[in-house]
Amino acid sequence: MLGMILHTTNFPDWLQSELDKRRWSQADLAYSAGISRAVVNKLLNRKTYPQPDTLQAIARAFKIPVETVYRAAGLLPQETESETFAAEIVHKLKLIKSPKRRKTAIRLLKALIDEEESGNSLN
Repeated sequence: MLGMILHTTNFPDWLQSELDKRRWSQADLAYSAGISRAVVNKLLNRKTYPQPDTLQAIARAFKIPVETVYRAAGLLPQETESETFAAEIVHKLKLIKSPKRRKTAIRLLKALIDEEESGNSLN
């Protein structure tokens, strides 16, 4: 069943697009994800389906939410643009380790919201 779901997705196309965005080679991804270059090559050439551990490693390497990679693999339903934006914000906030910087990030978000609500936004 898992293979059937993945077979109908465009995971290899998504993966290639992500590599292109970062100007990464297959070897770059393999190194950053801690997986073999052969696995990356097989994924891109539709010769294997990504396993959960591989999807998690790719998410870590790309520094994106693991849910994004699972969606690309067809294992989770697609989300709305609003949900994607919210997930990205939450993921980025989780990457901030310093409590002081987290507070600063929240203050910045609040200031942007206040600006939007007062009608003084740039867009």
